[in-house]
Amino acid sequence: MSEKIKIHSDKYQETAFDRAKLISWWSQDVVSSGKILVAGAGATGNETLKNLALMGFGNIFICDMDEISVSNLSRTVLFDVNDVGKLKAEVAAQRVKAMSNNPDCKVDYFSGDIVNGLGHGVFRRFDVILGCLDNILTRLNVNRRCCLFQKPYIDAGISELGLTLSVHHYPESSCYECGTNTESIARERKIRYSCDVFKQRAIREKHAATVLISAAIVSALQVQEAVKILHAQNNIALEVPAEFGKKYYYQGTNHTFERFSVPSKSNCPAHFSINSEDIIETELSSRNTLHEALEFLREKFGFECVIDTYPDSFFVTEARCINCGRKITVNKPMFEIFSDEFYCDECRGAGMSGYTPEYNYVNLFSGDMTEKHLLDYTLEQIGIPPLHVITVREKNNSENLKYIELTADLKRVLPNIYGLS
Repeated sequence: MSEKIKIHSDKYQETAFDRAKLISWWSQDVVSSGKILVAGAGATGNETLKNLALMGFGNIFICDMDEISVSNLSRTVLFDVNDVGKLKAEVAAQRVKAMSNNPDCKVDYFSGDIVNGLGHGVFRRFDVILGCLDNILTRLNVNRRCCLFQKPYIDAGISELGLTLSVHHYPESSCYECGTNTESIARERKIRYSCDVFKQRAIREKHAATVLISAAIVSALQVQEAVKILHAQNNIALEVPAEFGKKYYYQGTNHTFERFSVPSKSNCPAHFSINSEDIIETELSSRNTLHEALEFLREKFGFECVIDTYPDSFFVTEARCINCGRKITVNKPMFEIFSDEFYCDECRGAGMSGYTPEYNYVNLFSGDMTEKHLLDYTLEQIGIPPLHVITVREKNNSENLKYIELTADLKRVLPNIYGLS
């Protein structure tokens, strides 16, 4: 019985991406070098991350604030029963790295509140942003960051057997916010915030009925469009390029597929951008104190500066107990405060009385530094996240604006992708 003869050739070495390379316009180098930010690591995020890993994407940043629950396991390919209770973003980063067909794949992650804890400087460093989120307010925030730096945003959503996919790139097209209605935004805000704009402690989430099928379909479409966009960014011509300002809807119950154009709204509040050349990278960090930052800026620009906090300029210093009127020391950015925190220790748990809380605040952007103890707070403590791009202006000249990045945080936020670990 003769042995089978195998012919080896030094001219050819099989790779995991050989089939993809048969596509006439495909460049594996473009895929490997592309930088992708994935916001959300739930059902859709898992499918999207799996696709990115198998296709050999080389730079992936994962953002999510939640822990893995048992109900996630039927819809998340990256998680198993031993992961319940662990952070989604951290576990997903580990599994994507292990699953990747690219030996040089670099993965970083952020486990926290994307809206308040992730600096603008993160978004400006990625080529495409993929939204796999489950609430409108976070989608709007991510979209605004994409508009700010003119980054393509591909938003995916699922419900039962249906899905939606929105592809946007302001100012070339409309943005995600152009396609939303004020009623749905108001409804979401009512769920998450009290009437006095402070956060609700217990949010009664209405969990959508979903299965893995719709997540798998929408993530495939999402990554497909991301691949097209990356190639176009590298001046590679495609027969059918990605179309911006489009929304796709599929209903699996009766196999209805529709495509809509989302017109750009002239008064859309998200339509603001910063030119990349106007951003000044610095050795400042969110761990610097406010005093250190102001001294650095004064020496750099030669004039006294004031700093805008994020996402608003209000830092609450003290309040009065809703129940008894005693003074309470707060010292928190407004966006970190819950509506049930306006009670002294004696009255805590007494129940909301319905009164609007009385509080004192400092508007840092106005240059109101009467609360001198704030100078010893770090930028992060007053509400500015790591790697943020802060707006700075001359103290007595509102027209003289500067955009300053806290670039010293790069090693902390994106250590692997930028080879700083």
